[in-house]
Amino acid sequence: MKPFNNTQIARVTTLILGLLTATNSAWAATAAFCGKVTAVKEAEAKQKDTLSHFTIEIDYYDYISRGKFGRQSKVGESIDQKVLKIGSVCVINGRMVNAATFAKAIQPGQWGYFYETTWLDLQTTPNFQWGEVVATDKEEFTLRVHHTHKDIHLETNPPVEIKVPYDKGVSYRLEDKPTDAAKALQPGNWVQIHEERPQMVALWNDDTAFNPVEQQPVEQGRRGLANDLSCPAVLGKVQTKTPDGVLDFSAQVTCDRWLKGKQENLTMDIRKVAFVLDGKLAPAKIAAKPGRRAVLCHYRTEKTPHKILVRSADDAIRGTIVVMNEKTLRIATSEGTVEVALEQDAQFQVDGLPADWKAVAKKGGEVVIYPKRGRTIIAFTPVDVE
Repeated sequence: MKPFNNTQIARVTTLILGLLTATNSAWAATAAFCGKVTAVKEAEAKQKDTLSHFTIEIDYYDYISRGKFGRQSKVGESIDQKVLKIGSVCVINGRMVNAATFAKAIQPGQWGYFYETTWLDLQTTPNFQWGEVVATDKEEFTLRVHHTHKDIHLETNPPVEIKVPYDKGVSYRLEDKPTDAAKALQPGNWVQIHEERPQMVALWNDDTAFNPVEQQPVEQGRRGLANDLSCPAVLGKVQTKTPDGVLDFSAQVTCDRWLKGKQENLTMDIRKVAFVLDGKLAPAKIAAKPGRRAVLCHYRTEKTPHKILVRSADDAIRGTIVVMNEKTLRIATSEGTVEVALEQDAQFQVDGLPADWKAVAKKGGEVVIYPKRGRTIIAFTPVDVE
């Protein structure tokens, strides 16, 4: 066999480097985004680490370096993800659940925030428009809607300003407190614009509870997997020099956390973090309000969270079912017993899946009642995080 000449050696070297680069790129790919679920399928039997696959239509780019999703990728493109048996932190409507519950619950039409297979933040309530108020007139206001805050995606997916009409038929809130249009639509506020929704009643059984053994021990953490420092928390004081920052900013975060059943208060100096408020990326000055419930999302061998999923205070009623029939529901809450009339068009869920009232009418587990309401604008005012 004749030895390779210089040209042949160069071609082989280029081919090998190309294959190595492709392999390393695939291994090192990141996929983090918001969007709508469009398809779900169960994993094949040979995929022993996976419970299900799902497809997301992207409406916000956190950061994606996988495959075709480079600088020219636009909102509206679709990407495939999966739920892992070990290594996925699974959250539904702000509630940490086990991976099996999440894999059963995820359905086309739902939406949320998804970071690789690592943090899966699903919403089973209706989607809403999210953005910052930049100007307000008597009959409409201007909303700046962001589709990314990442430089690599920004040129192709710049923010869009839209005109939103409003009138006396709209209800307004400052988070969980009623307010008026003048206060809610102040420039500088961020708002959620919710369309009319029916009453929703959701039951969560005890066997849906999050299980920390489904995460890698922090000492053994690997790329693409959550570690077992991931846990529920309540935010305390947050300080950062970049309160307008949305992605990958540094912050000092104080919180109460419940790690493996033990409550503790701690302060963390985090080098790169982002807050996801009710399933949408938000700047620190909007999301990092003391007292909000949160999920701390740790991965690899990191001992501080990279993402913090935050829930705003809402108008839902939470408690345990005392008795229920097709017309009324009586529940025990932290403030006493409450009786709620069930609307004729009420929607029911059990463990994240559609159901009927008979499936909900059982003692045990927690029930969440989302009241029926018309078009509603919920405003969030900036908080001091400097």
